[in-house]
Amino acid sequence: MSDQLILSSVIIGLLVFFISGKYRYDYVSLGALALLILFDVIKIENAFIGFSHPAVITVALVLLISKGLQDAGLSAVTGNIIGRFSPSETQFLFLIMFIAAILSSFINNIGAMALLLPITLSTCQKMGWHAGKFLMPLAFASILGGMNTLIGTPPNIIIAEFKETYTGEAFNFFDFSYVGLLVSFFSIIFIGLISNNLVAKRKLAKTNNLIDLDSFLFELVVPEGSNAIGLTFSNFIKRAGNETEILGLVNEKGAVSKVGNNSKIKAEQHLVMKVSPNHISSIQDRFGLKIAESSNDLKEELIDEIEVVITPGSRLVGRKQNYLMKLAYEELFLLGMWRKGARFRTRLSKQMFKVGDVLLLGIRDPDKEDVSAKINHLGLMPIRSREISTIPSRSRFIKAIIFFTTAILLAAFNVINVLTAFLLCVLGFVGIKILKSNLYRHIEWPIVIMLAAMIPIGQALESTGITALIATEVVSLAGDLHIFWLLMIILIITMLITDVINNAATAVIMAPFSVNIALQLGQPLEPFLMVVAVGASCAFLTPIGHQCNTLVMGPGNYKFSDYWRLGLPLDILIVLASIPMILFVWL
Repeated sequence: MSDQLILSSVIIGLLVFFISGKYRYDYVSLGALALLILFDVIKIENAFIGFSHPAVITVALVLLISKGLQDAGLSAVTGNIIGRFSPSETQFLFLIMFIAAILSSFINNIGAMALLLPITLSTCQKMGWHAGKFLMPLAFASILGGMNTLIGTPPNIIIAEFKETYTGEAFNFFDFSYVGLLVSFFSIIFIGLISNNLVAKRKLAKTNNLIDLDSFLFELVVPEGSNAIGLTFSNFIKRAGNETEILGLVNEKGAVSKVGNNSKIKAEQHLVMKVSPNHISSIQDRFGLKIAESSNDLKEELIDEIEVVITPGSRLVGRKQNYLMKLAYEELFLLGMWRKGARFRTRLSKQMFKVGDVLLLGIRDPDKEDVSAKINHLGLMPIRSREISTIPSRSRFIKAIIFFTTAILLAAFNVINVLTAFLLCVLGFVGIKILKSNLYRHIEWPIVIMLAAMIPIGQALESTGITALIATEVVSLAGDLHIFWLLMIILIITMLITDVINNAATAVIMAPFSVNIALQLGQPLEPFLMVVAVGASCAFLTPIGHQCNTLVMGPGNYKFSDYWRLGLPLDILIVLASIPMILFVWL
């Protein structure tokens, strides 16, 4: 079997596993790399060069800098700036989108979301606005802002390294701004004007919760003396309310068994049910039920509840409740879990956590510093915000901004390369104790590992001749087309791929193809690389294409199909706006 056939088969399998989302993308990438080493498509001496690749190290440094700026007080500054205004609903929409785009130009997209999501939800609650109107535009603006600079998103860093490989000179820090700023500005204006008609705003219950999620998974115990004992399940549901759904009983093996409507409830049974967190307390009081697992420790001391979202890179991804309890013992207690579109068939303790899951946690003291630190340590994003935010240390915050600005200027004016500038910035953050000894926990290792594994796979596409072969076919079929149409085809294909797999993986796969097409046509590489960079940052059609989209799916109460309603017109606008600007600047 030829190397080309083996590599093609592995790439197809890689894409299938990426799209399925069943396994983490770093596991899938490492598995693909291992297969290619096994079949000798990638030599062992070249298999791990990705781990020392400048793009991988730069991505890790950007993640550390983003975390350092957040901890220094950037969230407090952002919240205080927004709090000074008394905007209308439309003005607030534009305000948060422009702030998101600015922030995500210089820090990680997820970092920008972590700053603005709680602020947005709190403002919506205070003003009585529908959160669904703001969260999808916020996610899209965070993604758009990444187009503006070299460090705004991993694909830009990858594309810059590709250019350096072929031409000896990488894209400069602000080279992406020519196209990125234009696209970001017009896209935000476009979203602000039409999103009210295209973003789904489902009817919410009138509650005090920041968000209205009506299908949390709970596990309740029926103690001796409970009013539920002897009731049939159909009668229990009638008394509890039609919004309550009993999934079954926990059997001796720990699995969930279905029950008939006429079966009677008995003492010591564990009921697994889906119900709104607004009603769970009344059900407990009415029937004398207890929340399983930590109820004995929690019942008397619980004074507050908090809803958090599991973010990409969280320690809980792929783990279960027992792991959460080990790390958060006596500080946090899992009361319930919500997952968009999930059909729960197992008890709460058996559920494996995924990115975007919303957890209902019980906390004894919401203002205790240990609680905040524990939530941060676990990689959870609270979807609530305090009215007044304070900067931990003004002197450290000012020093952090100085270090970061200096690093950007040194890189932008080519005094030193980006990697060195950001390494010095991270060391500066460590020196002023913004980043501490546990700084490596702030790196989103799955994306770093995935990128390191994908780089030798991308190089194999070239070394085996696959990219040249496909480029030759493309040129023979479409070589007579104007460069405008060629760039449009590449852009649309890249957009479609990035909607279903990670944007960094999209850039690694598409950049070699685009470069080879340019070489065979005798065209400059810059427009063909820049169009891949833009396309890789256009994950607007699905909630799985980008982590920002995944994070707002729960709080915004969106469905999978909601994204393309706004995303498709936005993609069309970006195609029409970006290609003429790319040709104007780079051709």
